[in-house]
Amino acid sequence: MEKDLKAKLINRKIRKPNPVLMTVVMWVLGILNKLYKVDFSYDYDPKAIKDQPTILLSSHAARLEFIYTIYGFKRKDINIVCGFQNILQKGLYPICIALGVISKYLYQPDFMCVKNMLKVLKRGGAIGLFPEGIQSTSGSTHPINPATTAFIKRSKANIVVCTTKGAYLATNRYSSDRKKGYIGVHYSLLFTPEMLEELTEEQIYRQLLKKIRYNDFAFNKTARHKYIGKKPNAYGIDKILYKCPDCEKEHTLRVEDDAVVCSHCGFQVQINEYYDLVPVQGKGCPADIDRWYKWQRSCVAKEVLEEGFSMALTGSLCTLRFDKLEKPPKNRILLSVGEARLTNRGLSFSGTLDGQSADFDFPAIALYSLTFSTKGFLEFYHNNDYYMFFPDDKERALIKWTLAAEEIHNLYDKKWRTACADAYEQEIKPVL
Repeated sequence: MEKDLKAKLINRKIRKPNPVLMTVVMWVLGILNKLYKVDFSYDYDPKAIKDQPTILLSSHAARLEFIYTIYGFKRKDINIVCGFQNILQKGLYPICIALGVISKYLYQPDFMCVKNMLKVLKRGGAIGLFPEGIQSTSGSTHPINPATTAFIKRSKANIVVCTTKGAYLATNRYSSDRKKGYIGVHYSLLFTPEMLEELTEEQIYRQLLKKIRYNDFAFNKTARHKYIGKKPNAYGIDKILYKCPDCEKEHTLRVEDDAVVCSHCGFQVQINEYYDLVPVQGKGCPADIDRWYKWQRSCVAKEVLEEGFSMALTGSLCTLRFDKLEKPPKNRILLSVGEARLTNRGLSFSGTLDGQSADFDFPAIALYSLTFSTKGFLEFYHNNDYYMFFPDDKERALIKWTLAAEEIHNLYDKKWRTACADAYEQEIKPVL
């Protein structure tokens, strides 16, 4: 029987990137980086480790991070690791295959991905990884799975860490509007194979986290770079901010030009070209957008500890189709229509399909996140399968679902809970 697209993608032999295509890609990336005026810096000589097995670990502050980081790395033999749902797109799939992109189940154990990466390193190639997994929601570091350090230790490769400054501010999580402003990209040779031999996994993890840590809002408080786009910097921010810091009401925030306004208490704050929060009305203005976002997380972390915690939304549960590539919405298969309910035990979906009952259950221990998309849906992995939830209320802010799902998973997963505490610098919660 012929394999579907997912099986072909995962089980194929990973080859070196096509040299002709890679040359064209790097040429295009060079043009874009000149256009964006990206500032590259290094604490090592990239030529010194040419043709040596190397892992590039990049921060993931912006959706366009690969444009900056891959180009500045200066190696055309790099195989990028990417979530398989991002590869299975019409027009993109054949390019990814030719470039030797390695697919990965996000947040999930993936033996095949690890096997393919080790093969690339064995032949002296380079691997490109975003250890945070997804783009930062609020411009600061997301958790790094401690299992990453086990792979680093085993790799016996050079480890280069790439961090950016200003990348989130130029291409933030909540808007597709590209801002003009400073972007700095720095490469550091953090470990050599000899150093990895001497270090423990815990030492590797701590040094990696320290090196890759970033916070673009804190950075620009002193750097004072302007970021200006076609739309105000407040545009779309109600996708990640749903709770008023003054009256603490939820889903009462709206964006008016360059300001965020609470329809309940009248709280108002402007977001200027530096991404400063400038108080206009009210007393509870947070220090910056990242602090506001993390305050919301701390509120949700307390809510999910309550026995009766529950959130519900009606909509459709879907997955990707693997028989052929199509553009959205034809690229997905409907699994059920009904109600999604999130409790501190996990996610359940009660619905029907073609008149028949179609219910699903996703226990919290295997559900790391319900990642929100700015296109109005939630996406998640469960046991190496990819799902999408499309709510009937297309204007509903979904970020609380993301925060709640992540905090619920942390109640049952000690290692991931610790990684989140390291990244978010918050107190570790007890297990239910």
